[in-house]
Amino acid sequence: MSNMISLLIKNKLDTKDTTTTLKIDSKSPLAAIKEKLHEEFSIPKKNSFVFLFNKKVLDEKKTPEELKFPKKAEIEIKLRVSLRNVMQIKKELYLPSETDFPYGVIIVENKPAELTRKRLIETAADFVVQTMQDPKNAAFKIPSRASENIGYDDNTKMVLLGNQQMIRAYRSLSSVLSVAQMARLMKLIDDQLNKNLHTTKRDVYYRDVNIFRDQSISDNLIEDLAVMLGVTRASLNVVASTKGIVVGRINFRESGDLIDCTKMGVGGKAITPMIDQITKLDSDAEFVLVVEKEAAFMRLAEDRFYDYVPCIIITGKGQPDMATRMFVKLIRKELNLPVLGLMDADPYGLDILRVYTIGSKSLSFETNEMAVSDIKWLGLLPSDLDEYKIPNNCRIPMSPRDKKRGEDMIKEEFVQARPRWVEEIELMLSTGMKAEIQALAHEDIQFMTNFYLPHKIHSGDWV
Repeated sequence: MSNMISLLIKNKLDTKDTTTTLKIDSKSPLAAIKEKLHEEFSIPKKNSFVFLFNKKVLDEKKTPEELKFPKKAEIEIKLRVSLRNVMQIKKELYLPSETDFPYGVIIVENKPAELTRKRLIETAADFVVQTMQDPKNAAFKIPSRASENIGYDDNTKMVLLGNQQMIRAYRSLSSVLSVAQMARLMKLIDDQLNKNLHTTKRDVYYRDVNIFRDQSISDNLIEDLAVMLGVTRASLNVVASTKGIVVGRINFRESGDLIDCTKMGVGGKAITPMIDQITKLDSDAEFVLVVEKEAAFMRLAEDRFYDYVPCIIITGKGQPDMATRMFVKLIRKELNLPVLGLMDADPYGLDILRVYTIGSKSLSFETNEMAVSDIKWLGLLPSDLDEYKIPNNCRIPMSPRDKKRGEDMIKEEFVQARPRWVEEIELMLSTGMKAEIQALAHEDIQFMTNFYLPHKIHSGDWV
């Protein structure tokens, strides 16, 4: 019986999509045909490549027989992506046990239900004692979340909450309703913490619509209660609806169940709002890729990019919710992996990247539990539009609102501290053009996964 098999080899090293067919000995290692392929496809000797079958990288030391190839098989060759630059930033990652926060800022912590409930009961008891001993001055003292009490700190590279306080007095006509609402909320939260059950913000509102009157009121009270107790909102067992998804080389336990994110199909695994239920994270990935849009996520998932370049892929589908940001931070903290960001080349894509990086004003008191201050901006960079020959018909003129947002952003301390960000934003403003990630599909829908991202990661071309 003949040992020869037929291999249809697709060249994915460039955008020409050329192919060739070779007859090879099924008992010879794949590496034996590399010289022939360099000649066949005119590949420079310095360009190393890998073989892929069913989107998975093959061990070229093995034979087709060992790899169980059929008599006629299709394989691809792609750039061998060096992870040298990723490994370098991984060496530079620093996770201090205690961040050196400036004096006077409010920092909250994730606490288990039992400890959170203990703080809540103590706070309620103190208030009751105040009302009996000094009712005139009895009040809830709540750290103010007003914009003037929020600022960017260059040392920690985070948006932080100052120590100004709001006083909600027990015997004041202007605040008596909010005091009653807070007292009612504390009772509701105590009930669910006692049972260690989770509810949504919507659930909390509907447990007493008459006193809360509007969900925006109960939502704000929940944030006030969390910061008053010095805990995260998640510590109150109050969760918001989530939209983030993850796929790739990570597995973990969720409420005791094993989750393997390499087996989640194109749609990925929905990120649970109950981040406290995620334990025992394990991964052989080299980095995390945070993607702005679901469309780009699906392309990466369908092409199983994480099998080609070992990574974990996450999207918050636009502006990320709390759970998505907390999940990215959890991976960064537990697995010590670099995080790369892939966003639209416009001011709003950068806004999203900034939220992942330094936090948001609305949740400034939780920044320490959600922000990953050393995220690298991988793309889509404004300079990439020319570098990767994005045609003019795929570029979008910036609106006056876009330009104003870009001009405002370039003045911010966070951006000023990053000269390369300034250069890229200035380039965007000078050309007056922006682009979405989907512009990378102008010639080939797999250009992003086969060419753009491999070359960016290989060369360490990030900001």
